[in-house]
Amino acid sequence: MIVHIGENISLFGEDIVAILDVDTVLKCKETQNFINKLMKNDCLVNDIDKNVKSYIVATEGSTIINRKKIDRYKLYVSNISSVSLLKRINIDRLDWGKVNDK
Repeated sequence: MIVHIGENISLFGEDIVAILDVDTVLKCKETQNFINKLMKNDCLVNDIDKNVKSYIVATEGSTIINRKKIDRYKLYVSNISSVSLLKRINIDRLDWGKVNDK
């Protein structure tokens, strides 16, 4: 399945590792460090100056080095909320109701 994340960018759903809300990232130091590390390592694909609502971490592909699979990651920013992006992914196959009820 292909997921449109805004700014004329679409990703394969199976390549998406995480969809993170910007406000949540700003509240958690570890997540903030993770995002900053991806940016520092030139993993940021697109750049939106304003109205960033979510971060999307996706795999670029795997490389095998010394018989070990190494995933390479890309970071995307989107002006679409994380909730809307999750709805674009086939959310019916996940039981989010049970997650939210706990």
